[in-house]
Amino acid sequence: MEPLQAWDQQVLYAINHGLHHPWLSPLMWLFTSLGLGWVQLLLLLGATLALRWERRWRRVFLPGFVAWLGSGATVQVLKHLLPRARPSNLPDVLVAPDERIFANSFPSGHTATAFAMACWLWLMVRGTRYRWLGWLGWLLAMLVGLSRIYRGVHYPSDVLAGAAIGALWGLIAFFWLSDSAKRRR
Repeated sequence: MEPLQAWDQQVLYAINHGLHHPWLSPLMWLFTSLGLGWVQLLLLLGATLALRWERRWRRVFLPGFVAWLGSGATVQVLKHLLPRARPSNLPDVLVAPDERIFANSFPSGHTATAFAMACWLWLMVRGTRYRWLGWLGWLLAMLVGLSRIYRGVHYPSDVLAGAAIGALWGLIAFFWLSDSAKRRR
């Protein structure tokens, strides 16, 4: 077994078996749900509508949407180019009963889009009185990634790759489309 594969399985079992507890499973379902595309789009739309900024669609919605869409599309391309069976295929992994598994494992799409939104949000609100929202975004993105391992549908390296892809798309969207980035240059 390769060193990365051995590390992946060791950390997978430490989280999937070691943290598994009946009271924690509903929380992990909630965190996983925050990684669903339609939930993320609703949150982005709600945040856009709640803000009283002029040109909020261009300042808020468009960069957030590009971060979300770019990270999700990148993940789908990589899933087709680098097929990898999910850990749920291993005989002793605890898989959440409500998980529907449609595609390959690498990288984690839930994690990628969560990190894309978190990175973009953090850049958007840093230096403002709402900077706590940026830190909350990072925390929730990490919990989305953790939940994917806990629920038995991703290896840790899937989650780490998803986080890197997402953070990259958050940076791209912010620096390419955000007015606040252009003002800082």
